[in-house]
Amino acid sequence: MFPTILIAATLTLTPPKAVAITPEVAAKLQEIAFQAAREGDAVTLKEYFAAGRPVNDANKRGDTLLTVAAYNGRADAVAVILKQKGVEIDAKNRMGLTALTAASFKGEVAIAKALVAAKADVNAANDSGQTALMFAALAGRTKMVEYLLKAGADPKAKDKAGNTPLSLAQTQGADDVVKLLK
Repeated sequence: MFPTILIAATLTLTPPKAVAITPEVAAKLQEIAFQAAREGDAVTLKEYFAAGRPVNDANKRGDTLLTVAAYNGRADAVAVILKQKGVEIDAKNRMGLTALTAASFKGEVAIAKALVAAKADVNAANDSGQTALMFAALAGRTKMVEYLLKAGADPKAKDKAGNTPLSLAQTQGADDVVKLLK
């Protein structure tokens, strides 16, 4: 057995110095956060936000962390992001798509429910007038269409080209979605 040695030391507690974050470091942190959103790494996202990093930063496409997490079906990441003060639920990317639109297109009903519970606009439209319901109908996402209708999505909405959720579902041969929309 090793002998125990006690070392007495006087500790002086001083407040930590603020760390300056250069633009290069900020860009790397943002890259890590977007990777965490894509992969559903809730722990990394929590640490990112605990360090005071912004919740609504956008990538080159204009996607926010919330949109990326929603598109990739990462419910845990979406939950962490939705808890952040000042999160913009209906932030639009460069194509005018929101996190709800992304979740709707991918058929992520649980995420759509979380977004709607956080007050996402079920009838938000992009510059072409396309809504989450239209994207769900186009993709043949029957369960999503059913949920969005229950959540108050407008089945009669028209985009600038005159398309409705019903006409989009018909063009894709999404018969179950067509039945819901008739």
